[in-house]
Amino acid sequence: MCAMAGPASREPVSVAAYLAEERARAEKHVLWDGETFAMAGGTPTHNLLVAAILRELGVRLRGRPCQPYGSDQRIGMAALLRSRSGARRYVYPDASVICKPTELDPEDPDTIVNPTLVVEVLSESTEAFDRGEKFVAYRGVRSLSDYLLVSQASVRIEHYVRQDDAGWVLRTYGPGQTIVVRSLGIELPVDDIYEGVLEPQS
Repeated sequence: MCAMAGPASREPVSVAAYLAEERARAEKHVLWDGETFAMAGGTPTHNLLVAAILRELGVRLRGRPCQPYGSDQRIGMAALLRSRSGARRYVYPDASVICKPTELDPEDPDTIVNPTLVVEVLSESTEAFDRGEKFVAYRGVRSLSDYLLVSQASVRIEHYVRQDDAGWVLRTYGPGQTIVVRSLGIELPVDDIYEGVLEPQS
């Protein structure tokens, strides 16, 4: 996810108010437990990696019942996960893959709630959130089977895979290696994602 600015508001924001505001404004905001956070633009490296990931996913998923979505696609965890306070959460992952049939949030027809794969390109400002509280929330999404964390500092991708017992296993991939996404039946060579963006460190 791109860097997030501080809370856009201090008063708790309802889901209805948040969704109405998102439709009316050009900027994107995350809704997290009643607070909204403006999303700042990413670095050139961040943006190149997102473009490469979407390209590689698009090529490999062609003709399949699953499609890649960019960072404009809002993902809701409202129907599947609630925080202790009962607040709902809406995020914009850097990339995601949705398999048919697409499930929409009952609060909003533009929000999808059944991602199979989510990708976040790590940045200094959001890395702790992407690894911690955000990943905890994603794990409550029943459809999600794969979570990719992509470094923009080095050629490294972390792949979290949901297991049959609902646990998660982490595998880390580097230069010359290939990520196997069994839930989608595809393989993603790490070098193809980083080509022209970062060179492997010797």
